[in-house]
Amino acid sequence: MKYEIQKNLPVARFWYKGTHTHPVRRTVLVTQSDKDHIQGYELRNGNLVRVASKAPIKTYSRSKIAKGINLRADNPLRRKNPQKSTLIRKPLINIIESGV
Repeated sequence: MKYEIQKNLPVARFWYKGTHTHPVRRTVLVTQSDKDHIQGYELRNGNLVRVASKAPIKTYSRSKIAKGINLRADNPLRRKNPQKSTLIRKPLINIIESGV
C-alpha cells in the first residue's frame, strides 16, 4: 500500500450522497481524516467490493455523507435517528469479522 492507514479506528462505513440520485454505501480504510474530509482506500462502492491492494484512494467531503433522513424509507438507519450522520468508524478487526 502506498499510504499508511490510520491506527485509531481505520475503517469508515457510511452512505455517500455525491452526485448520485440516492446515497451509495461506502467502506473506506482511512489514511487521513480532518473535520471536512475523509481520505482513504475505497473498499466498497455500492455493490462493488475491492481488495485493499486494488482499491483506489478517494477523498470524501463530510458534508456529503448522508444523514438517516436521506436514506430509503425501509432502511433501519432512517427510522433509528433521521438527523444523525451515517458515518461509523470501527477497528480493523471489524472487516475481518463482518466483511466489507
